Amino acid sequence: MKDEKGFTLLELLVALSVTAMVVAAVAMSFMTWLRAEEHADAAMEKMRGMQLAIIRVRDTISTAYIPFRTNRPETYLFNGENASRPGEPFDTLTFDSISHRTQRVDAKQSDLAEMTLYTVPDASAGEPDKCRILRLREGGTINDRFEVEGGMVMDLAHNVTRFQLFYLDPSGDLKQEWKLTDTSTLPCAVVVWLGSGCVSEEQDECLMVPLKLTNVVGCQFEPEQLVNVCNINKF
Repeated sequence: MKDEKGFTLLELLVALSVTAMVVAAVAMSFMTWLRAEEHADAAMEKMRGMQLAIIRVRDTISTAYIPFRTNRPETYLFNGENASRPGEPFDTLTFDSISHRTQRVDAKQSDLAEMTLYTVPDASAGEPDKCRILRLREGGTINDRFEVEGGMVMDLAHNVTRFQLFYLDPSGDLKQEWKLTDTSTLPCAVVVWLGSGCVSEEQDECLMVPLKLTNVVGCQFEPEQLVNVCNINKF
């Protein structure tokens, strides 16, 4: 019979070293794939959150209302204010809306609700004045310090770096502010520019919201007139 030889210590050490390197390479590849998947999931979640926020803003603004013919425009509200301070591109809009919700069908309440879209500093962020929370106030009252009494307040988006609004008049010009007390009419549309990404890559969304319940005729919606506002070619 031939003598059967086993592995030498050196051969075992070499085999173990090769096995360890293969396992380490596989583990590193798996961890890299896992981190990439987590990054992709976070990016998709951020994108979904941004899209939901812009949809909610669009649906809310589109319910702005004033009777087509009224002799008392001062009894209705549409007040878009421009924040002109450097480094703070955060506007506010307060308006009457037909989307009022009641708890009872027979409730004796107005069909209109006063709403405000506004931002507040995010206390959990490193730079709360530059990283804000977009909120919607429905009903109740709100003061100049954005303190709300009564009604409902909902957070629409966090990590907001930009919330700018522009107002399209019948001649096709964009205004940075719009006050119903000055014009007696609603704008033809509102251009919304929403940005987010305080601690990550910034993402911008921009769209035009036609006001179908506007009380003014002759509105024009020319996308090329709005390119310079959003830096995109279509809405």
